[in-house]
Amino acid sequence: MDRFSEADVKESLQPYHAKIRAMVQRGLDEWLAVSKWRAEAGFAPILYPRTVTNYVFDAIARNARSAFALDATVRVLDEAQTVKFCFGSVVIGRFKKGDDDNLGQNIETQAVLQFIEAEQTLPGLPPEAAKVEFIWAANDIGTELKSVLVVARDGDEVLWSYEIDDEAGTSVVELPLSPASDDDAPLVRPKRIAPAKGSEGK
Repeated sequence: MDRFSEADVKESLQPYHAKIRAMVQRGLDEWLAVSKWRAEAGFAPILYPRTVTNYVFDAIARNARSAFALDATVRVLDEAQTVKFCFGSVVIGRFKKGDDDNLGQNIETQAVLQFIEAEQTLPGLPPEAAKVEFIWAANDIGTELKSVLVVARDGDEVLWSYEIDDEAGTSVVELPLSPASDDDAPLVRPKRIAPAKGSEGK
């Protein structure tokens, strides 16, 4: 059972609010750039809305993993179909697109039920920590980020929620750059061509 209240969670997450919102914005922006490119290239529109949701989630997860990877106060927990973030021993969070009730959209696997049911605990994680979803919603046409909420739930019931407002997302969040490796070096290097004889000084 989560032992931390909404006030505890909000206080604990306050230093991360800007980064959480920025990761959602970055993920949506990536999809919008891909969508624009597809349209300009003459590809047909995406047929299933879940494809867009999956793409945005993938982009958010990639960016959030990079953003929190070097933060000693956050544990990044990679799993087969998702990624979770543990903030100290107070909050365990994951990113989800919200439905009309501000609940994350889930296929109810055993792992999902462990997360969304308040009485359940997650193996290897603080049993007292609050489990929350970072719920995002776009506008009606999917072109702008409408809101990012922190939501605690028990099954299909919202226990409490609060919004990470726009001001939290105004900060510039720099993602760490991966160091270049030998594998990243270009396979073909440009060759310097000496000037032809007699062309010097022309």
